[in-house]
Amino acid sequence: MIQLKNYSLKEDISLSPEMLTIYIEQLWQEIFVNAKEDHMLLLCRIKFNDQNLGYRTLGHLIKVNYEDKELFTNYLSERLTILDDSYIHNPISQISFSYIIKSGKCLDEKRTLITMDKKELTVHNFNNMNLPISMNPADYGKIIISNIITEEGTTFERFIVVNRDKTYQIDVIEGGNVNRVTILGAINLSWIDTLLSEEQDLFKREIKKSTIYFMDGEVVLRKKELPAKPFSPLHIESSKSGESLNNNYITMDIESIRVDNKVKPYLINSYDGRQYLTSYNHNEKELFSEFFTKLINQVQAESYPNKNKIFVYAHNFSTFDGVLILKHLFQFGRVEPLLYNGKLISIKLIVNKTTIIFKDSMLLLPSSLMDLCKSFNLEQNKGLFPFNLMDIYYTGSFPRFEYWTDIALYEYEEMAKEFKGKTWSFKDEALKYCKLDCLVLHQILIKFNTLIFNNFKVNIQGSLTLPSLAMRIYRALYMPEGAISQLGGAIESDIREQQQLLPLCF
Repeated sequence: MIQLKNYSLKEDISLSPEMLTIYIEQLWQEIFVNAKEDHMLLLCRIKFNDQNLGYRTLGHLIKVNYEDKELFTNYLSERLTILDDSYIHNPISQISFSYIIKSGKCLDEKRTLITMDKKELTVHNFNNMNLPISMNPADYGKIIISNIITEEGTTFERFIVVNRDKTYQIDVIEGGNVNRVTILGAINLSWIDTLLSEEQDLFKREIKKSTIYFMDGEVVLRKKELPAKPFSPLHIESSKSGESLNNNYITMDIESIRVDNKVKPYLINSYDGRQYLTSYNHNEKELFSEFFTKLINQVQAESYPNKNKIFVYAHNFSTFDGVLILKHLFQFGRVEPLLYNGKLISIKLIVNKTTIIFKDSMLLLPSSLMDLCKSFNLEQNKGLFPFNLMDIYYTGSFPRFEYWTDIALYEYEEMAKEFKGKTWSFKDEALKYCKLDCLVLHQILIKFNTLIFNNFKVNIQGSLTLPSLAMRIYRALYMPEGAISQLGGAIESDIREQQQLLPLCF
């Protein structure tokens, strides 16, 4: 993206090599110092106090690396010596640098800074034809005809220009800001050039399905229209199509302690709306083996609904629960993890004809479980637990205040009163805490799914994230036919390689 860095001068000062050195140094420190491993396309202009003189360009658009500062300074200083006297005798009010930061060092040996009295006309290749990068008809070749024409109330100047085997018809309209160019004869090609900034020699060329932006004779941005298959609307899930509200899923939670700065899981619990499954063991391998054996047996039971596919939700699954369980699932069947940008999104476990899909409920409801309990007005709330206590077999007096996290002193004192004269058991309280987490998450998902289905006839199980759920609703109810195209494969790669659109703020 083209950016501008302007330095305004408060006094009437004429341009000099010393002044250029100061502001190039400032540009390097303010902009380039944070992009030392990249390179810039750089152009320098000055603005005179005399409005009749306007802007002048000191040099051409060139490629520079961070270490080319001295070369660039010398280049502009040498340019100053060969330009007309107006550059050094007339006071200036501003020095401007137009620049584009490009990724990586420029390894082009041709980037060497060379002074030039006159810049050669540059061309760009389109369909194996070299087309001039200019809005001046004279740059296309020899002008053989020039007429003033009026068509449909619009007056413009038409040039017929010959260059070797090509004859161009160039209609200059809107005071020279727009050119309509046609290659006459058998070649069926025409385009429109539109001036965007005279000071920067910036214009765009709309040719066939491409739009190309040029600055000082260089291509700075290329857009092109590519074929893409549109998204098809989704069928609304309803009783007519055999689909209905589906609240059959399991919630899961894992509790752990930290031993020698390592996470050690000791408790796993799940809840399907009817019953809990629980495993409690300090041995991690035995803990997960026991739990997943129970879970698979539960899902495959004859009385269990939708036993061919079941969804298991854990809050914060992507960064905690999923990472812990992944390595323990391979012994039970085929495991298919889904990752996006290096993040574990879901895990599919296939055992015989049964598929268990583990998902992250936080990707659908991006908030803490405690806040969600309040948002969905649950009677129960997420419990409290002394997470700084690391003895999973502890029994005794109520744990001291320093073992608890995210709790006020008055809350601690209220709980301590309940256990006055009683034995507090780590295992019993951990089970109670973990079961409550599974229960409230299950209730939250039921309320959320019911809300979404009643309003939009879409079940949440078909979406991994909140944005994908929103897109699913849009496609099911609101998207017109052919409104949005699928951008994937080569199209996606091509788009990601392009820069953002030029901001027309010059």
